[in-house]
Amino acid sequence: MLKKRETLFDFVLIAVGFSLLIYTCFKYGIKIDIKLFSILLLVMVTLDNLGIKYTDIKLSISPVITIASFLIYGTESSALLATTSTMIETIFFRKKVKNGFLNGAMFSITYIVAGHLYESLGGKIGRFSIGQLIYVVIYVLTSFVINYFILYYALKAQGKILFKKYWTESSILELASYFIMVPVGIFLANMYMKFGTVIFIYHVIPLILLSFFIKAFRDLYKANQRLNALYEMVKIINSKLDLDKTLEAILYETEKVVTVSGIAIYLKDDNGFLINEKTKCREESIGAFKDVYMNNEGIIGKVVSEGKSVIIGNLKADKRYLDKNISNYYDSVIVVPIKGAEGIIGCISAFQNEINAFDEDSLKIMEALSEQSSIAIMNAKRYFEISKRSITDPLTKTYNRRFFDQILHDSIAKSSIEKTPVSLIMLDVDRFKQINDTYGHMVGDTVLREIASRIKSCVRNNDIVARYGGEEFSVILPNLTAEQACVIAERIRYEVSSKPIKTDAGDINITVSAGVADFPNKAESAEKLISHADRALYAGCKTKGRDRVAVYEI
Repeated sequence: MLKKRETLFDFVLIAVGFSLLIYTCFKYGIKIDIKLFSILLLVMVTLDNLGIKYTDIKLSISPVITIASFLIYGTESSALLATTSTMIETIFFRKKVKNGFLNGAMFSITYIVAGHLYESLGGKIGRFSIGQLIYVVIYVLTSFVINYFILYYALKAQGKILFKKYWTESSILELASYFIMVPVGIFLANMYMKFGTVIFIYHVIPLILLSFFIKAFRDLYKANQRLNALYEMVKIINSKLDLDKTLEAILYETEKVVTVSGIAIYLKDDNGFLINEKTKCREESIGAFKDVYMNNEGIIGKVVSEGKSVIIGNLKADKRYLDKNISNYYDSVIVVPIKGAEGIIGCISAFQNEINAFDEDSLKIMEALSEQSSIAIMNAKRYFEISKRSITDPLTKTYNRRFFDQILHDSIAKSSIEKTPVSLIMLDVDRFKQINDTYGHMVGDTVLREIASRIKSCVRNNDIVARYGGEEFSVILPNLTAEQACVIAERIRYEVSSKPIKTDAGDINITVSAGVADFPNKAESAEKLISHADRALYAGCKTKGRDRVAVYEI
């Protein structure tokens, strides 16, 4: 859907833009001579090359030449000059053919519409007076609005993430630059009309020098941004211990210094699979991001396996890392491995909807961020493991009593607010003391571990299974009534008793009994809920033969 929308938009834009340019050039003619056209074209391409880039927008002071040529030769000549210049710079210098035609079409529409509006309002071509200044301002503002209108929808059609901060920054900066470019353009036009080509070119040289210094300043600014991003990453290392928040912060800091259409972090699990832990992209592009990559599979798997960063400028043409999941949605990618103390733990991958979107600078800053990211991720994972141990029963790997008490009280509080039920199952292993007395505690531990595993296999992902104490387990079931929880309790009872547990002492047949109660129907507090479920367990099961489920009755 996204590709079809992009293709349709591109086709319409190119068809309209170049049809309009050809039509107006034939109808009104091109008044500029080829020698001057070539000189101005060379100047504009040079100025465009010295432009600065904000996300998907490149800013330069080449519109000065467009304004000057417009005031001297009119709409068609200046539109042709601007169109040709942007196409040469985009196609031959930035190696982006499609974008070259799109930019050319956009400039054709922009300058032809703005130029004819200027002339229809009474603006004059070939001479300039102070009275015309208002018309020149209208010409510039019209071209600015049309240009950004088309660009905005072009980026949306391509499915790119439009960062409000940078979009606002670039548009305000470009608009502000016209306060300089308009008078300079008028000045250059007057110089040409009064003194000819040589003097005109003489006054253009300072523009090229100015562009050079602006670009140098922007490069310093970008370097400062990257240093700030690294500084922020160090702060993340020292402040965020939640893995999800850490990954979110890493994506945010990466987006600040590398222009992306989509970005993802994959981390290795205990089995060596690469799991998609955090993704940011447009909804239409979500299909590009597989949930799991196997070792050495696709771009993601191979980069992590080989431990080397990769930039791919054209995904559809590069056969080294064939990954249709990604190439169906994006045109270029950069993948950087995340290296921990014990080896590669994952990768950061950034994607763009245009070819050759990433350069060596992008690679260097992502590698620097990745190096800091690994520390932040490992700290968060260690904290998670420590936290997990503090709430987990070491034998059965279920939650412990302390965590059970906390979650049950939280569930009751949430249930009270949302007016939803919460049920509790209390489970007890039948005649467990006999197993310990007959086979020993090591075998008893094996039995408890297997029972815990079977209980967990019978419940939902958001249900809480805990070892309440000794051979007793508890299960918290949010949003279920006692009658619904009874079905799950029966499922657990059957799963435990349906097949023997294999131990070093041989196969042992085990049964469990379960008591069920719910809040608020049959208990008004967490304490009462435990008491009532426990009462159902002993009064309804233990005294009536065991291996059964009972629901507390008021």
